[in-house]
Amino acid sequence: MIYAGIDEAGYGPLLGPLCIGASAFRLAGDAAPAIGSTPASPPDLWKLLDAGVCRKPKDARRRIAVADSKKLKSAGKQPLVHLERGVLSFAQLADAAGDIATDDALFAQLGVRARASALAPWHALSLPLPECMTAAEAGIARSTVRRALARGECELAHFGVTALDAPAFNALYRTLANKAHVNMSVVFEAVRHIDMLRGDEPALLAIDRQGGRSDYTRELDAHVARGRRVRTIEESDTRSAYEVGDGFVITFEVEAEERHLPVALASMGAKYTRELFMRRLNAWFAERMPGIEPTAGYVEDGRRFLTEVKPILVREAIPESEFTRVV
Repeated sequence: MIYAGIDEAGYGPLLGPLCIGASAFRLAGDAAPAIGSTPASPPDLWKLLDAGVCRKPKDARRRIAVADSKKLKSAGKQPLVHLERGVLSFAQLADAAGDIATDDALFAQLGVRARASALAPWHALSLPLPECMTAAEAGIARSTVRRALARGECELAHFGVTALDAPAFNALYRTLANKAHVNMSVVFEAVRHIDMLRGDEPALLAIDRQGGRSDYTRELDAHVARGRRVRTIEESDTRSAYEVGDGFVITFEVEAEERHLPVALASMGAKYTRELFMRRLNAWFAERMPGIEPTAGYVEDGRRFLTEVKPILVREAIPESEFTRVV
């Protein structure tokens, strides 16, 4: 059975990419519940992987925290330490991954497709990793997760991120005329990837729900079904569940990252990827304007940053319309 999750980071900012993360686990043995005419009760992966994974960033056993990314970004000198520890631990699980020494190497391992134009020269600025711990500590964290997965009879089948930067975001917006539709178009790309990954295996895919809507039948029929039947299982204020074809259950849930570890990991991958892209952007502008205060790209501070860097945009022939996103 495949148990997967999708979440986003960066839906609202003025600067930087919208990132959509996805993770999928293949469960074996008693860990894999059957999917029948109703959606299976998802296994508790936090419990299953308890030997090496937990929800809280502070853990006496030094387990790896997997939770909503907003709860893992901390204050202090190293606000990304828990995100980095978790994302690198899972991203390095592939046999060929080895140590991840740069953000380019991480992006390659996550399959990050940065849809950014050549007008964003900061994307060529690869920076070293890890930033918040040593390579040896990252290796220990990876081993902790690997042992927990082996004990829980499951494997990481997919962990990836798509990054949609300003030029591509704006182009999609001009086509779709709606920010929510831009977000969902990338989400459904991730859904189709999970569908292909599962093959004939049953799968449960949880997606963090945005906004107040509860009916996703039309979108699933248009973007996922490929001629298969879309059956509505449940539609409520907090949860909408569907079966596409035979054995592919998809749910859209409010605060899905609290109930589904794969959604929490997807949230972490998306958030950490966006943070690394913003680190590149800030470093590139700091080289040209020493002392400029970095930005996280959110609207109010993004406007402050935009005002300050306008001379650089003019000098580098970067149109403001391609530097900022529709908000």
